[in-house]
Amino acid sequence: MTGFWRDLAETYIHPGRVIRRKAAAGPSEGQLLIYLMAAMLISFLLRFRGLNAVAHGPQNASPPEAMIGGMFVAMLFFTPLFMYLVAMLSHLVAHMVGGKGDGAGARLALFWTLLAVQPLSFLAALGAGVAAASGGAPLLAAAIPFLAGLWALWIWISALVALERPTSG
Repeated sequence: MTGFWRDLAETYIHPGRVIRRKAAAGPSEGQLLIYLMAAMLISFLLRFRGLNAVAHGPQNASPPEAMIGGMFVAMLFFTPLFMYLVAMLSHLVAHMVGGKGDGAGARLALFWTLLAVQPLSFLAALGAGVAAASGGAPLLAAAIPFLAGLWALWIWISALVALERPTSG
């Protein structure tokens, strides 16, 4: 298993260890941007089928291409800008409670988490779809993405804490 795939799988169990290893490698800002943009592109592709159904639905007054194009621009331009803001704010909050990391570490923690949880996002959507299609399981259909979101949040917080924790010595 190559380093990327090994790190991706290990992130689900030991996010702090993986993120410290990635930080020690000294990723460039360009590499962080690649993590973020890859996560946003995968996220857009995962949502494309549902978006396409809505765009071609009877209640949509705008052209389907406009709706899909707007979502594409939002996912690949506006959402990354928002994620930079979230990373900055998470670093500031961590700094206020004694964190000793830097902004690049906060960006690495968030952007790597966003990329690493894309398979989890796919499985959560698939599980929720199966639960909804089975009929009579709306609670399960809602619970699967919720639990996946909690797991993704735990991965991000664990990664952020690992990089913001004061080092001894």
